[in-house]
Amino acid sequence: MKNLELLKTGRKPAPGELVIVQGLVNTLDVETGTDEIGTAESLKAWLVRHGLLPSKAELSSKDLQTALTLREALRFLLLANNGETVPRISSRKLNYLFSQYPLAVSFGTDGTPSLSPAGRGIAGALGQILIQVVKAVGEGTWTRLKACNEPTCNWAFYDSSKNHSGRWCSMSVCGSRDKARAYRKRQSKRKLTSQ
Repeated sequence: MKNLELLKTGRKPAPGELVIVQGLVNTLDVETGTDEIGTAESLKAWLVRHGLLPSKAELSSKDLQTALTLREALRFLLLANNGETVPRISSRKLNYLFSQYPLAVSFGTDGTPSLSPAGRGIAGALGQILIQVVKAVGEGTWTRLKACNEPTCNWAFYDSSKNHSGRWCSMSVCGSRDKARAYRKRQSKRKLTSQ
């Protein structure tokens, strides 16, 4: 897979091929509403550009909806990595996606197992993204891939802090917004109690 240019925040990207999960989640800029994969054509271009789909593949509007569902379910998982609760519906959607895009286990000549998508086309492309999630869990990097706690942002970032305590994609932007909101809330409470 080709390296992704994903970061608007100056943080380093997720390691290895986990960057593709980060990239998929970041195709939607929640703050501006800009969607890099909002059409079947733009989804195909994104998948081809990142080596997940052959250029001759055809995608339908159903394929687009499936990819968008996967993206948003992954965003909820990344929010869970940042302390939020995963809605039950997101877990169900991911389980359904896994059942629709099965993965195959194969063994190399040295006996090492590896996963590969069992399908082709969109099934293979989305299967490859799901494989990165499974691999990241096994490698211990999954919990560091998070979605920003700022509700107007939810940008996927890789938390490289020593104690895994990063909450925002950017302390100077999203962290400041959150702290200002908390300050205003405290001030409002003080005014109410002093009246």
